[in-house]
Amino acid sequence: MTETEPQPIQVLLVEDEPGDAGLAQIALRGFRDARFEVTWVQTLADALPRLATAFYAIVLLDLSLPDSSGLQTLERIHAAAGATPIVVLTGQNDIEFGLSTLKSGAADYLVKGDFGYDGLARTVLYTLHRAKLEQELAEYRLHLEELVAQRTAELAQAKETAEAANRAKTAFLANMSHELRTPLNAILGFAQLMERDEALNERQRNELQIINRSGRHLLALINDVLEIARIESGRVTVQIKPFDLADLLRTVEEMIRLRTDAKGLDFSIEQNGHLPFCVLGDMHHLRQVLINLLGNAVKYTEQGRICLRLTAIDGHIRFEVTDTGPGIDAGEQQRIFQAFYQTEAGAAQGEGAGLGLTISREFVRLMGGDISVDSQPGQGSTFAFTLPLPKTAATGGVLSRKRVLGLQAGHRPVRVLVAEDKADSRELIVRLLSGVGFEVRTAENGLQALESFKTWRPHFIWMDIRMPGMDGHEATRQIRALPGGDSVKIAALTAGAFQEYQSDILAAGCDDVLSKPFEEERLFHIMGDLLDLQYRYEETGCAAAPPQNNLDLSHVDASLRAAIRQAAEELDIGAFAGLLEQLRPTHPAEAAELSHWAREFRFDQIRQAADAGNGA
Repeated sequence: MTETEPQPIQVLLVEDEPGDAGLAQIALRGFRDARFEVTWVQTLADALPRLATAFYAIVLLDLSLPDSSGLQTLERIHAAAGATPIVVLTGQNDIEFGLSTLKSGAADYLVKGDFGYDGLARTVLYTLHRAKLEQELAEYRLHLEELVAQRTAELAQAKETAEAANRAKTAFLANMSHELRTPLNAILGFAQLMERDEALNERQRNELQIINRSGRHLLALINDVLEIARIESGRVTVQIKPFDLADLLRTVEEMIRLRTDAKGLDFSIEQNGHLPFCVLGDMHHLRQVLINLLGNAVKYTEQGRICLRLTAIDGHIRFEVTDTGPGIDAGEQQRIFQAFYQTEAGAAQGEGAGLGLTISREFVRLMGGDISVDSQPGQGSTFAFTLPLPKTAATGGVLSRKRVLGLQAGHRPVRVLVAEDKADSRELIVRLLSGVGFEVRTAENGLQALESFKTWRPHFIWMDIRMPGMDGHEATRQIRALPGGDSVKIAALTAGAFQEYQSDILAAGCDDVLSKPFEEERLFHIMGDLLDLQYRYEETGCAAAPPQNNLDLSHVDASLRAAIRQAAEELDIGAFAGLLEQLRPTHPAEAAELSHWAREFRFDQIRQAADAGNGA
């Protein structure tokens, strides 16, 4: 150590979980010019003697230890540490619990998994700086009362700033959810309305569909970022519902192909065995896992190809993401799933925080599987997992994708009040409802909604929860207390992402909850269910159902027809593309339809069409 090199900051880390202790030490390692020397103990019995015999600048304390838990742990450490500041590391993000730790002697508290890569080091340095100011204040008090008064005022301001920062930290997730999801609601909603414009050409329609899919992907990413803290607290749950597997693959392909094309990489999706159209599983989490794994493959692969391979296995589907990237050393293959850990190649990229694989593994485990990796340096990598995804019919839990055109003939008039403070969101709902025949009025806040209910007596109210003045909670409670208020149907509109908050909304008197951004099918479904409405629908097929096979290939040359069947059976995309080129000069309509089916991954339909042409 040179004379100019600063002394290391002595830190006592009291944490019984080796994984959390390792993350804390990594977060403190090499932060700017600061140097931390960490002493790690796992029990209260080990911590108390060290505080009595050695000097530590700060204590990082987990309250749940093998031999002590809760605020009692903090009180005993505080009594032994004296003036040494204590930062509590907790898995709870409840503000009341955090305030109770401050009242019991903690200098600050941090929620595990929520303080970012360098948040721990910053908090430690800030806490030490604040402690130093307090020490200087005590020294000045011995000499000059005026200086004491001045420093006291400064400290009061610093304390207020710190408490405001703590309150802001607690409200951050909820606020970010609302502020991001609210404009996304308008973007996605009006994009869907624009798709109905018959004047759009095919290119414009495709671009709007890309906006829709990209917006939904952005929404999924926002939700996943918000769920990181939920993973740590064990509150993430799977949502098992029927979904269209082919549609999921199309969405993933669109997202990834843009990146592979930009890097000049080959990208393919291969299917082995007969994959069902509609399966029962958690589409949201599966999509995010696939995008995470494929995104990593694109990130680290500079040349060659990337492949997503699906194999059907007795009600399960095995997913494999293979790349021709640099590969992963055997010693790193287990550590890559640790939060914040990055390989040398990952650190060299300078992107990401090392959370993608951690989140993906947790999601896969929640869905009933686990991720494995097979890789050798210089020979690429394969990440694989198998999930139970049984085949199911597109009934019951799948909303109709047919667009609502109006109420059935002879249906009674239905009055709907839309209470929403955001003009864009309000206009979107008004256009959707008035366009199909509902009588609609609007309110910009809870007080206006209350007055409109008294004078207009709507049958249904869409109630935004967060509004200025009187919010949706209070407006709902007051409407329910009025004559006739118990019979009106009220559904909440919320941009909040966390499902556990919905119990508070329902307790206020709402009959259902619709999260923004919403799909219009869900909006009409809730109203139809609560009011027992009968709709008229656009005459289109259900998106989850396979297309009808009415393609006639009987007049196609038998050898070419047999080759088409074989390529479809073997899922040989390259061979199939060449066969379509042979077919196109003489049968352009059939070639176009087969090409469309190939893009939709409907290879069983292609095989059936070829068999029908043989008279099978």
